[in-house]
Amino acid sequence: MILVIIMREEILSPFYIILIGTILTVIVALESIYYVPWSPYFLIYAALAIIIPIYAKSYRFGSLRYAFSKKNLVSFIIFLTLISMVLFVIEYTYNYILSLYGFGNNPYYSLSEALHDLAEKAGLKFGINVETAIGIYAIYVIVWAPIGEELFYRGYMFGGLRNRYNFATSAILSSLFFCIRHMTHFIFLLPFYPLYAAIFWAFHTFIFGILISYAYEKTDTLYIPVLIHFLYNLIDALI
Repeated sequence: MILVIIMREEILSPFYIILIGTILTVIVALESIYYVPWSPYFLIYAALAIIIPIYAKSYRFGSLRYAFSKKNLVSFIIFLTLISMVLFVIEYTYNYILSLYGFGNNPYYSLSEALHDLAEKAGLKFGINVETAIGIYAIYVIVWAPIGEELFYRGYMFGGLRNRYNFATSAILSSLFFCIRHMTHFIFLLPFYPLYAAIFWAFHTFIFGILISYAYEKTDTLYIPVLIHFLYNLIDALI
């Protein structure tokens, strides 16, 4: 029991949080290499991103009554609206600039085109059509991401760092790992790597990470970030 307590205390120290964040980033990068049998679907990373926070018990959910109190429901609506509007403006502005210079259909610059190329290559690898490859990815985006990403990046990384540092430091560090991890998925497309699309995706997810960390900070329950993440990804996927 003492060993378990010590290990849990260590795993919540800033050193181990950064180390584990780095290790999981490397794992998902390795799982994105074409020759890994299940690539680009990151199975090991997805499992660890849930298991580690549950073991560390670093997250705060609280009771459902508190999580969905009138105050938190108002905060939920405000943050969902704010995050959706900010990210929409970022996406619209970037895509407008691309279309202005004739790069709208170029996967090196366009995130949507780069993701389509990723799905197309995954389809060729597994002998399935593009729609099926996108459908499998959608399961990750809509079902796993709101739980796995919020548990790990907000519940474990941000929550653990917040015990030692101020909001800005904790949010920036956890969001950096969050955005870099998204860039690793395009390793699957090597030797072609859509650099500008990856950088845009990183910037997009970094802003999302900062804003949703603030939602977690203000509501003090992970239910709100999970629900916001789920609805945002669902709406984005449908659009």
